[in-house]
Amino acid sequence: MKARPLVKLEDRLIYTEVVEGLVRHGLGGQVSPRLRERLRHLGLDVDRPPPAFPVLAWQKCLHVIVEETFPGMPREEGFRRLAHRHVQGYGQTLIGKATLRVLRLLGPRRMVLRLPKVLSSTDNYTEGSAEERGPMEYTVSINSKQPLGYVEGLFESVLLACGAARPRVTLLEGSEEHSTFLLTWSEAP
Repeated sequence: MKARPLVKLEDRLIYTEVVEGLVRHGLGGQVSPRLRERLRHLGLDVDRPPPAFPVLAWQKCLHVIVEETFPGMPREEGFRRLAHRHVQGYGQTLIGKATLRVLRLLGPRRMVLRLPKVLSSTDNYTEGSAEERGPMEYTVSINSKQPLGYVEGLFESVLLACGAARPRVTLLEGSEEHSTFLLTWSEAP
């Protein structure tokens, strides 16, 4: 597979389905006037997500959403819960519905192997790899870093959607340019 050209951090963009999946669907009725205004101040109009949104601004938006939606909760847990809502909301977008249907058909193992390709379709910069360590144990590496708990929650939600029981995702290694996660699960009863 041909590698994507290196995209500088300040030029990284996420696509509208990602933004729409969270702010319009995943949060549902929990976009308070205060949250709406704080996001607008960061350049995000909740009612009209742009075709692409800068990643640096998106990361600030995620922090604001966690502060407003899960006040008083430990940050890692707030990001994990936000990620679960994000996957549910993404599944309500046109592209997200199709993507999750295909991933469900694949089941957890084949989904994890396709996960890097799925992630690369959500933005202009993500590259990744997946490696099998055992029948229900994989590592997934990506070329970015997100708030602690967020990617873990995303991957756990997708594993659940694909039929995995008791999925657990743990950050093994993380830097500004690289993150590696351990994904484990059990077979569904």
